[in-house]
Amino acid sequence: DFSQVFVANEGTSAQAITAKLDQGLHVVLQPGNYHLTDSIKVNKANAVVLGLGMATLISTTGKPCIEVADVDGVRIAGVLLQAGEAKSDALLKWGTDGGKFAGASEDPGVMSDVFARVGGPTDQRAHPVSAGSMVVINSGHVVIDNTWLWRADHDVTGSVVDSHNPVDSGAVINGDDVIAYGLAAEHTLGHLVQWNGNNGQTIFYQAEYPYDVTEDYAAKKFAAYKVSDAVTEDRKSVV
Repeated sequence: DFSQVFVANEGTSAQAITAKLDQGLHVVLQPGNYHLTDSIKVNKANAVVLGLGMATLISTTGKPCIEVADVDGVRIAGVLLQAGEAKSDALLKWGTDGGKFAGASEDPGVMSDVFARVGGPTDQRAHPVSAGSMVVINSGHVVIDNTWLWRADHDVTGSVVDSHNPVDSGAVINGDDVIAYGLAAEHTLGHLVQWNGNNGQTIFYQAEYPYDVTEDYAAKKFAAYKVSDAVTEDRKSVV
């Protein structure tokens, strides 16, 4: 039953949703556009945030749409994360910056059907949007299951040109023992995926380079899937 579930709608603030999560409730997000002035903060282990109808979380102040603390077993699913006009360092941040939270193989974090976009539904010239990265995973033992991370190559006005909708990376993986069962990243202006964690694995990966870059893009040697030189162990990823 729903005795341990809070059902939010697009008029519910991020602060109110965080408060319900802090009470130990799980959260269901009804379909809608959630214009967030703060991050939804997931501080309790094994909490679930489930979006229905691809609930769209929009950062309006530059803060991540969702921040997950250094806890085990969190599940985020069924949401679309969208950049706003105030630049966000990340739209989803899993684990604290510079943290060394190892996580647990028997109780991993899971992000399923989590999509992100920088640009698309608005006019890039009238309403420019940006982000540093779309997803940053600092914690260990997180499972990525069906994620599409898109810098818009077109919007409501037509094709996107001249590096509008800037975002460096779709995903930056800093945690160890992260597994991606379905990962797609498109058109970002740096490495599409930057993998810095040890013992990672990607089962399926899809990528598209940006179309609107200048000659220095090649000179900077940006890659679709960049594994850091500091990585010493992996699980023989299948790409």
